[in-house]
Amino acid sequence: MLNLNEQPNLESLKSFYEVAKTGTLAETERRTGVPRSTLSRHIASLEKELSAVLFYRSDRGLTLTQVGRIAFQHSENIFKAAVDLYEAVLLQNVQISGPMKIIASSGIASIILPKIISRIHEVSDDIQLEVISTNSVEKEAFQDADSAIQTYAPIQLDLIALKVGQINYGAYASINYLERVGTPNKILELKDHCIVGSMPKTLENLITNRWGKDILDHVDVIKCKDYPLIWELVAAGCGIGLTHLNHGDANPAVKRIMANHGSLTLPVWMVAHPDVNTRARIRLVFDFMVEEMKLALRY
Repeated sequence: MLNLNEQPNLESLKSFYEVAKTGTLAETERRTGVPRSTLSRHIASLEKELSAVLFYRSDRGLTLTQVGRIAFQHSENIFKAAVDLYEAVLLQNVQISGPMKIIASSGIASIILPKIISRIHEVSDDIQLEVISTNSVEKEAFQDADSAIQTYAPIQLDLIALKVGQINYGAYASINYLERVGTPNKILELKDHCIVGSMPKTLENLITNRWGKDILDHVDVIKCKDYPLIWELVAAGCGIGLTHLNHGDANPAVKRIMANHGSLTLPVWMVAHPDVNTRARIRLVFDFMVEEMKLALRY
């Protein structure tokens, strides 16, 4: 009679799982350090427990039978769950304190991050955050940071990268400025206006593709790479600048212009180094920020 309460020996199951991955006892012994005789004994014991043949045996090695493939799938799930359990408990028990360095564009850093950083401190005030605000997140600058928030997908394949949303940009000017200089409705009319700010490469490429490169060759420009200052200059009536739509629309002193040309949209990625999985504090803060960024960007 079938007894559903019986469970296979986990040590035997582990040996079966490792051998199934390599296809030979010799290679499994080399990888795991478990003697071939022990591996063979465990497999025989498991086959007896399950009343099933798990491998076809030949001179070329071991091949899973149909039942063996089913057993392998289940054993893979069991050992993955064991790893997940270990990591979950380890992360809960580790002391969540110490430094973490985050790099982000000055726009994201000043508009989105303050509320998220406040939430992090509500959860744990033992984390010493350092936020690096930059005009554009470059590869070299990221090397010295634990995590980056950037508007392009990383090209390094070994990085941990998650898309957390997108930002829609629009052109804005103060109402005072528009009353004084006039409101441009066409791209060509921007030549009569002052443009405020220096754009990161991602926005430059987007603008060139959408509005043409002539706008980037504009003569009347107030160059500035610091986003908070750029926005203060725009709000003060110095000229036209770009910002996140929800940020610009929330300020009654400014007005969006050329909305008929559509908005500029950039993706937002959270990026971390590959060792994030072995650094519990960094992993927890990274995961927390991923979810908070998704909420902030309604992704």
